Amino acid sequence: MRRLSVADRIAYVSDAPFPPYVQLCNFLPVDDHRGLVDWVLTAARRFKPAAVRSRQAGAKNRVDTSFRVALINTDLGPLRPAIEGRLQNSLSDIMRGTGYRGEEPRSLELELAAHGDGAHFNAHSDLPIGEGRGPLGAAPGEDRVISAVLYFYDEPKGFSGGCLRLFRFGAASEADRAQPENFVDIEPLQNSLVAFPSWATHEVRHVSCPSKRFEHYRFALNCWYCRRL
Repeated sequence: MRRLSVADRIAYVSDAPFPPYVQLCNFLPVDDHRGLVDWVLTAARRFKPAAVRSRQAGAKNRVDTSFRVALINTDLGPLRPAIEGRLQNSLSDIMRGTGYRGEEPRSLELELAAHGDGAHFNAHSDLPIGEGRGPLGAAPGEDRVISAVLYFYDEPKGFSGGCLRLFRFGAASEADRAQPENFVDIEPLQNSLVAFPSWATHEVRHVSCPSKRFEHYRFALNCWYCRRL
């Protein structure tokens, strides 16, 4: 694993045979980070159970708690312009860190997620592949190309677990993915952003939140950089 200095942040970039990823620490300015935490804590009622997206075009999404447990909300309120600006300004670092060399993404898809006791998201990719797939992006005719997750929570920290697990190339079966040499776990550090290719297979590990109180949850802003097909 290589360590790069990026201004006041530290980026950790994986080496092969894992998908390239970058972790940017202290991602949001202090005031924006605190504002995001406060916004989420006052918006608990806006969060709804997360649905699992179908890989087939036209098929309906569904809630499947055996596969994913989380609460989501797409309303960032007055913070959206500042956060979108920070994400766009960091795009060159993120493209370099994730090894992306295609057409520069033009759109952002954003989703807040709250993870309480027992929350998880089984192994999946953010970009549907295979026959019959439908495009998935911020607007019709777009596809996700880079996924990013901004981690944040209120302090003192009231949860444990919830690592992002990235799987190495070729670890296709559940048995393969269970082998320690076939995955890397990335800790959800306060105010850090982790970015990786949207086609990479990944998982959200189980979260433990003993109090079961919303203010103690593990929060994340799921981000997808998208471009036209």
